[in-house]
Amino acid sequence: MIYNMDCLDGLRLLGDDSVDLIVTSPPYYNAKEYSQYDSYEIYLEFLRDVFILCLRKLKESRMCCVNMSAVIVPRTKRNAQSSRLALPFHFVNLMEAVGYEFLEDIIWVKPEGASKNRNGGFYRHRQPVAYKPNVVNEYIFVFKKPSRFLLDKVVRGYTGEIRQASLVTGDYERSNVWHIQPDTASPHPAPYPAELSDKLIRYYSYVGDVVLDPFMGSGTTALSAKKHRRNYIGFEINGEYAKTAQDKILYK
Repeated sequence: MIYNMDCLDGLRLLGDDSVDLIVTSPPYYNAKEYSQYDSYEIYLEFLRDVFILCLRKLKESRMCCVNMSAVIVPRTKRNAQSSRLALPFHFVNLMEAVGYEFLEDIIWVKPEGASKNRNGGFYRHRQPVAYKPNVVNEYIFVFKKPSRFLLDKVVRGYTGEIRQASLVTGDYERSNVWHIQPDTASPHPAPYPAELSDKLIRYYSYVGDVVLDPFMGSGTTALSAKKHRRNYIGFEINGEYAKTAQDKILYK
């Protein structure tokens, strides 16, 4: 199910230790019209509240995969400087502080043409210090809910039939650098591509598992879950995006 509601309210309705995997991408900080916050500190506090609840819902030794990128704050006037907020690195500290174990940092690399051009000035004058690279990467952080047992126990908890049906066959990512085209056709202003959620769901869950996305957006996580025979639950506060997600699932 996808619920049109605030994820803080929705998460409180879920049972503790009821989710096998979390795959999500939080709203950008003040970069889109739907995600405006009075301060960066308030934004981080919001993320903290959400992922504390997510930790309670996640089963022991299961994963939480979060896609995000550093935030470019544009200059407000000609003689001011733009800046970048190191959100991914602040976020890792936040997650460890509330109780998650850090497992992996996956680098999602997009084509250079998909990024905003930041080095046009440097291209012309080539002056040191003024260099700014085009940002073509985002991060996928993988965290684990701590447990008193090894991951082997999770695997042994599934029947042989489910384990066989869930095998990752064919090609798979052998490094933590994933080259994936962005989604340019979605009505959502900040979608992540289905290939990304497909991989995370295949690598970190089993057939029949419950996948949670507290920021469901246009439904990419749910579509991947359905495609790979997982159950899904998600929350989306924007009614238009929630309807788009439901329609996508209904007709695919």
